[in-house]
Amino acid sequence: MAYNYLRNFLDPREFHINIYDKKIYITNYEKILTLGSNKIIIKAPSKKLTLEGREFSLNKLADKELLILGRLDNLEIKYE
Repeated sequence: MAYNYLRNFLDPREFHINIYDKKIYITNYEKILTLGSNKIIIKAPSKKLTLEGREFSLNKLADKELLILGRLDNLEIKYE
């Protein structure tokens, strides 16, 4: 069990989202569907996330990794 936790920490393969004050960190998403200053829609495995807020800006865009800055007002997750 500890091995799986360590492996996922070092080489994560599952979708993950962390929400901090004025920062949203997302890993292992599939696609960015909409990218705007007030609304972002992300496709992830078996779900779609809609983030609504203010002053969104993309601070980091790497291979399956996003760091979004801004004020998050609403997060909607639709399972497919």
